[in-house]
Amino acid sequence: VQHYLSEIKKIPSNIIGLDLKKDVIDYCNKIAWQLECKELRFCTGDISSYSGDKKPDIVISLHACDTATDFALDYAVKNDCKAILSVPCCQHEINFQLENNIKEWKKTSGIPKDFAPLLKYGIVKERFSALLTDALRCESLEGAGYSVQLLEFIDMEHTPKNILIRAVKGNTDNAKLNEESLKDADAVTDALCLEPALKRLLKL
Repeated sequence: VQHYLSEIKKIPSNIIGLDLKKDVIDYCNKIAWQLECKELRFCTGDISSYSGDKKPDIVISLHACDTATDFALDYAVKNDCKAILSVPCCQHEINFQLENNIKEWKKTSGIPKDFAPLLKYGIVKERFSALLTDALRCESLEGAGYSVQLLEFIDMEHTPKNILIRAVKGNTDNAKLNEESLKDADAVTDALCLEPALKRLLKL
């Protein structure tokens, strides 16, 4: 990204990479130094508590595990980023919530009929949970004023984690559309008794 922006597109850029693993950060900083990438540096830290010197124009997250993706999206929205590129990974949260809900539903009213086939089989429920997680993330981003696309950015043979969320800050004239996105998301989360992380973080 640094090479593309600075060398190919001739756009001045200052890029900060963040990761929890110090050995990874040390290695990345070493490579950046060897390649003389002066405007590229890496820091050890957690995106949920990160506070940079300046608000970023773009936030990119690659395979941030489970709710780490939500914290990255939350950081981007609250810093009014112009664009977001996010490749989610290991979407466990909703799958875990559904597991607990199914146990309760079996004791009481039963599984919601509209979703019963999707929740009956373990592997289907897991994949449904992952896709639902990303769909709800997109609805939340639209609700926050972004124009959002879901794209397959690399072939499945390379990695099954190949969905890219691309969000670009829109104008405030789409308030009605943003509200509709939140209503659609609420209808699903209410029916399945879910509390997605990004919705909680953004307080939508």
